[in-house]
Amino acid sequence: MPPYTFNPNRLKIHLKLAVNRLKLAQQKKNVLNKQARKDIAALLENSKEESAKIRVEGIIREDYYIEALEMLELYCELLLARFGLIEQMKQCDPSISEAVNTLIYAAPRSEIKELSLVRDQLIAKFGKEFALNAIENKNNCVNEKLIQKLMFSAADPYLVNSYLEEIAKSYNVNWKMDPSVNDSLLGIDYLNTTNKPEFTALPDMELLLSMNNDHGGNNKSSPIISSDSDCLVLDAPAPQLPKNKKKDKLDRPPSPLLPHDFSQNDFATPPPTYST
Repeated sequence: MPPYTFNPNRLKIHLKLAVNRLKLAQQKKNVLNKQARKDIAALLENSKEESAKIRVEGIIREDYYIEALEMLELYCELLLARFGLIEQMKQCDPSISEAVNTLIYAAPRSEIKELSLVRDQLIAKFGKEFALNAIENKNNCVNEKLIQKLMFSAADPYLVNSYLEEIAKSYNVNWKMDPSVNDSLLGIDYLNTTNKPEFTALPDMELLLSMNNDHGGNNKSSPIISSDSDCLVLDAPAPQLPKNKKKDKLDRPPSPLLPHDFSQNDFATPPPTYST
């Protein structure tokens, strides 16, 4: 079977389909999250605080994932707006480089099939070496915020409490976290304790399976062709974790579960309210 070749018309179609699917996925998850918030409010009303804390961690992870989908949607729209650069340039233009690298990196880590088709076309256009740089995030070519949003993590207790308080407020539940508990959480030095927030990248199962099956277990990166979609798939090592570069006033690294847009000081402000 010949290698999968770049087709600009096919890429444009897949980008448009990916934008639509990303919008639908965000809407669906927002609806589910709203229902989950109602369920958590009911738990708080019935004094089931521990159950509420466990449930709210799932909401936090979904909020992060929704934000990641929104970023990927914007990158797809950017490539559509500057599609002429993809068609005309042999090398990736700097003005779309971050978008292309991030889509190649994130596609197998999302649940959006259309993004994988976009990724295959981008790899066919810019080549294997370019794609491997994106997959390995060499020279920080992938958007660091998106990498963090695509990661699971043990929830920051302070952020969990902030979510619970805002949910209780939104649904008129008389619940408040003990101020002394929040004060103690603020005083934790995550740099000098074994209770550091830890996070792990979502596994790219397709790539891992490809690596295991590549020449009888040889881990050297090489392209393979998927018989289902006739698309190019690349093997890759595990992605590099982003580095926390800023610390807050307590000399703590920013919480990996705190959305960047929520606060300028790495402390969680209350999440958005939802009407009943």
